[in-house]
This record gives sequence, C-alpha cells and structure tokens, in this order.
Amino acid sequence: MYDNPRSLLDQITLVHGPHELLARYFIMADAMARDWGLRLRLRCDFDALLEINRENRETWPPLPPICDPAHSNLRIDSAFWLEGIDEFGETVATEFARFFDFTATNVVEEIRSLRVYYEHPEPHLSAGECVEIDAPAATAVRGRTMYGGAIWVRPDWRRAGLTRIISHVCAAYAHTRWNTEFTWGFMTPRMHAGGLSRAYGPHEAADGLLVRMPFRGDLPTVLLWMRTGALLADLAASVEATMIAGERYPHGKILAPRALPRQD
Repeated sequence: MYDNPRSLLDQITLVHGPHELLARYFIMADAMARDWGLRLRLRCDFDALLEINRENRETWPPLPPICDPAHSNLRIDSAFWLEGIDEFGETVATEFARFFDFTATNVVEEIRSLRVYYEHPEPHLSAGECVEIDAPAATAVRGRTMYGGAIWVRPDWRRAGLTRIISHVCAAYAHTRWNTEFTWGFMTPRMHAGGLSRAYGPHEAADGLLVRMPFRGDLPTVLLWMRTGALLADLAASVEATMIAGERYPHGKILAPRALPRQD
C-alpha cells in the first residue's frame, strides 16, 4: 500500500537550471497526475523496483543490470526512480534514472565497455557479453548525463500523456539535481518505429545496436539521446500550451513557483 504521504513537490529542491520554468513544470505535471487519480513520488529503494518488475513480468520485460544494485553501484546521490501510485496504493508507472559523468569519455565508449551496465564489467566481457554499436553521432553525448530506463506503465493506465509526464519529470529533476547536459536511454526498434520515442521528448537516435546480455538474450536496440536545451524547450512548450488551453489546476491556475523542499 501507499505509505508515503509526501507529494512529489515536497521531495524536490530546485538547484540547477531555470527555476521558474522547472517549478511551473513540476507543479503542472503533479497536478495533471492527481487529476487522473495518480500520485507521484521519488524513491531510492532499487530492490523494490526490481520486485515490482518481477511481479509484472507479463507486461514488463526483465530490467537490465544497470538498474540492479547486485551489478551496479547505485547510490542515493546518483540514482533514483519515479513511482506513480493509484488510489489503491498500487504501483502503476515507473522510471529509473541514473547519473553518469562522461567528462573524459562518451556514451558510445561506455556502452561498448559495459561500464554503464556493471560496476565490474571484466568478467562479463570475458564471458562474451557485449554491445555491438556503431554510432558516431552519439559520441557527442558526453559530460554530465542522465540514463533513463525501466519506463513502465501498467496496461490499464496506458493513456495519452502519462508516459510523457513520467519521462519529462525524471529528466527535469535529474537536470536540476545533477546539472545534466544530456539524457539518454535505449528502446526497442519496434517501439521506436511506432513513435513511442517522440513521447519521451525531442530525441536524436542511432539504430542498429545489438545487446548480447543474459537479461534479454540478443536484443536489437535503438540508442536515444536528448540535449538539455531541447528538453527545456519542450518543457516550456508544454507549460505554455497548458496555460493557453486553460487547464484547471489547484486554485484554478498554475501556482506561482516556490522553493521546493529537498528530497529525503
């Protein structure tokens, strides 16, 4: 059951980025979720995320080792996940986010080395695990980055807008918390071709990747990435469109930005 009465806004502190825009977006996203009967919260219990994944395996494939504390060094200062909870206290939506500093490297090198997946990749490389990747454009993804994954919405909650809110809240919070320059992640070619990546924001993409790892076998994959400037422009467009449309929020309007308390 839902055991944390604190709202998403009570967990967030605005540090980096344009505070007024980010505050307006978080307030808007939280209010939209509540209008649907959904409560959002940030969590750092990664074993709980894995358990929810196991309980919903019929609609949610196994998570990669990048999300698993048994394989990755997941710390509360460098990773979190967003949970959407319905009125019955059941988890109906998730996304995992992790900070990577690629100042001296880039996302292609780190994927190829398996360092993004494993704290100690050497035994896995020796066992034949690999990612076949030829994506010169993606070498631009360097510096302070956020990986986003484990995006799941329970089938009865797959409505227009929820996936977009989940992914944008994670990327926006990661930016204000870690001063990220890029967000990035993976998607299956079928979902990418179906347009799902557009719901996550204005991403660039490289296809033709092949992930050879035990958690999914041989998995054809698309690498997605988004620059922070594109993210902020997308957030601003969402806020403006909502204001023009006159959507209803607490007190009949989008609340004025305010300092948001820090996450526990």
